[in-house]
Amino acid sequence: MSKTILEVKDLKVNFKTYAGIVHAVRGVNFDLKEGETLAIVGESGSGKSVTSNALMKLIPQPPGIYESGQILFNGRDLIPLTDKEMSKIRGNDIAMIFQDPMTSLNPTMKVGRQITEVILQHKKVSSADAKKRAIELLTQVGIPFPEKRFKQYPHEFSGGMRQRVVIAIALAANPKLLIADEPTTALDVTIQAQILELMKEIQKTSKTSIIFITHDLGVVANVADRVAVMYAGQIVEYGTVNDIFYNP
Repeated sequence: MSKTILEVKDLKVNFKTYAGIVHAVRGVNFDLKEGETLAIVGESGSGKSVTSNALMKLIPQPPGIYESGQILFNGRDLIPLTDKEMSKIRGNDIAMIFQDPMTSLNPTMKVGRQITEVILQHKKVSSADAKKRAIELLTQVGIPFPEKRFKQYPHEFSGGMRQRVVIAIALAANPKLLIADEPTTALDVTIQAQILELMKEIQKTSKTSIIFITHDLGVVANVADRVAVMYAGQIVEYGTVNDIFYNP
């Protein structure tokens, strides 16, 4: 039996606004096993992205408030951790792929440097080894001519290729958990299929656990083992892909 890598227990996240308190996540519970893909689905505003940002402690406080609950990653609760403690976990143990690659990448920095920076920050390696690893990652995510692409800027890549670079950055430190927040929304259907295949391939080879945030049920059918359906900040349905699709 695979071990449980993540347990979320009664997570409540609020936001203080001028109009009062907004209850964005209201008592969410789920778990994730090693090498498993959990899809969190729901309409816009249902609390999917707030939940994923909460797992990484990326919610600014204020206005965000972790009202209650636990986020247990390998048995360690992340909520009480300081920013300094979380910075060792972000990118190293838990990495995130955001939905718009153009805003995730620094337009003024060459792609190779953006990947090597992550490697150098989290691993004790030389610059030459970091460069070698970055080129390996570009190859792994299916970018042709990786040595040439290593020296290029994000604007020289297509949307699909930029998303591959973002995935390469997320994989740079071999994270145990990958959170993908609608990573294929900005891409056309053929590129979307390639990115999903790539993520499945990565999971097979590296046993990474994936949380896939989406509102596209076609994507869910393709990638997920289990599904959590969110509505108004709560999980209203939770089960295997077959349960959700055939016995909702």
